[in-house]
Amino acid sequence: MKKYLVTVLVLLSMLIVQVGTVAAAPMASGTVSLVSVSHGFKGPIFTFTVSGDFSKKDLKGAVHVQGGSDYGLHCAQKDDTTVTCTTSDKVSDVNVSVTFGGSTFWVFVPGGPVEQTEFCYNVYDYDLDYVWQSYGTHCQDAPAEYGDEIPWYNPDWYDDFDAIFLPQGPICSGIVEDAYYFPYICGL
Repeated sequence: MKKYLVTVLVLLSMLIVQVGTVAAAPMASGTVSLVSVSHGFKGPIFTFTVSGDFSKKDLKGAVHVQGGSDYGLHCAQKDDTTVTCTTSDKVSDVNVSVTFGGSTFWVFVPGGPVEQTEFCYNVYDYDLDYVWQSYGTHCQDAPAEYGDEIPWYNPDWYDDFDAIFLPQGPICSGIVEDAYYFPYICGL
C-alpha cells in the first residue's frame, strides 16, 4: 500500500507540474514589477518597472475587478525601464488583479481624483512701516491667472486697493509665491 501511495503522489505531482506549465500566461523576455497605482482624470494608471525586451505584443494586459468585470489594459513603454498602463474609468475604489508581462499583481485601485472647487491665494501689501505682510487669503471658484485683479481692504491703511495676481511676487518684496500683491510698488 505504501508503494502504491508513493507512486500515485509522484504521478500526481508530475501531472500538476505539467498542467501548471501549460496554464501559465506567456511571459515577455524580461521581468516586471508593479511600482504604483494612481487614479488620473481619465482613469487608473498602473506604473511598472521592467527589464528585458518588451515588444508591442507584450504591452498588453488585463484587469479583473474582484467579484466583477474584466477590462483591457492599454500600455505604453515610457523608457527602457518604465511602462505605464491605463484602463476603464469604471475601475476605481476596488480590489483588482492586474496581469501584465506574464505576471499577476493584486492591488487596490483608489477612487478618481477629487476636483478642486476652490482656489485660495495669499494677499500681500505693505504695512505702515513699508514691510510686506500677508493680509489674508482670497478664495475663488477658478484658478487665478497672472494679471487678475481683486479689490482688497487693507486695515492698516483704512482703504480698499486693487491687488494683482503675480508669479512669485514683485522682486522687491522678497516673497517667492504666486499670490495677489499691491501692484503700485517696485515700479509695477
